[in-house]
Amino acid sequence: MKETKLSTKFLLYVIIPVAIMGILMAFGEKRIFENRFDSFAKTQFMDRNFYVLDPYFSKARLNNIDDVKRATMLEIIVSFIFAFGTSLAISIILAELFQRKIAQSLTELSTAVKKIENGEKIDLSKSGFSSEISDLGKKIESLSVQLNLRTDTRKAMTSSVYHEIMTPLGVVKMQLEALKDKMIPYDDELIDKMILNVDHISEVLKDLKNIEGREIEYSIESFDVSKDVEEVGKSFIAIFESRKISFETRTESLKISADRRRFRQVIFNLLSNAVKYTPSGGKVLIDIKNNEIDLSNTFDGSLPDPSTYGTGLKFVKNFCEHHGFKFFFDYFHGGVVAKIIFR
Repeated sequence: MKETKLSTKFLLYVIIPVAIMGILMAFGEKRIFENRFDSFAKTQFMDRNFYVLDPYFSKARLNNIDDVKRATMLEIIVSFIFAFGTSLAISIILAELFQRKIAQSLTELSTAVKKIENGEKIDLSKSGFSSEISDLGKKIESLSVQLNLRTDTRKAMTSSVYHEIMTPLGVVKMQLEALKDKMIPYDDELIDKMILNVDHISEVLKDLKNIEGREIEYSIESFDVSKDVEEVGKSFIAIFESRKISFETRTESLKISADRRRFRQVIFNLLSNAVKYTPSGGKVLIDIKNNEIDLSNTFDGSLPDPSTYGTGLKFVKNFCEHHGFKFFFDYFHGGVVAKIIFR
């Protein structure tokens, strides 16, 4: 049902009492003049002496007319007081109803805002005293839905980003500890691995803004994926060894056109995901062949649903969709494989 504007309702609440007052006044004055005319017609001046020449006739008639005027004026005043009192009473009643409706609507909106602050869902579908309040309620409800979606996104993002950042930080920490304890020799390759992990952390933090719906900018170039896969894989060797996970890469030359830096981040995210879900004593394998990359790992569980992807897998999915690649998970005996098929 279409709601009436607030200004229209207010105008009706003013017009109704005034109209009632006018009707009562018109009806009252009509009755007054009818009664006065009947009373005047029945006076002594309407009998046969009415036409007799009487020196006192004019004075007597004038006195009678004055009496009629006074009586008429008195009845008009009484009629006005009655009409005014009735319309005033109706105005007060309507004003009270009006302010109660307004107060009720504002209270509902205020309660809804408090629920939004507490992260609760709201329903303002019945708070429509007027079209303006109804529209305001719809806008507040829409805002609540958007805020809840953003809150859910941030919660999921916090959990996922923790994993995305802690994995490379853990690798760097173990490498530094190994250097300190002189378990591994200092060389440029080790430093390059650390820099690669720090760069990945930097990219994850930069891309957080894309969770809010902004587009990632891609720079397309042609390159051989095997070299980048091997370099990223080497940065995980320390963490795989610490968790007693077997890691192997089988690569062959495969050139694609894509954003190279983002592609390295894709491999990093997939390896981070494998680290998270591969049990101790398990195996992780990267296999490049037949125009595709397969990253398999030991896993005993259900396949991840695209709707539940964290920040890392969302990035992989968006990257593949943008470049026209196909990305999905599949089962194999004793584990799961993440596939990227280049077209």
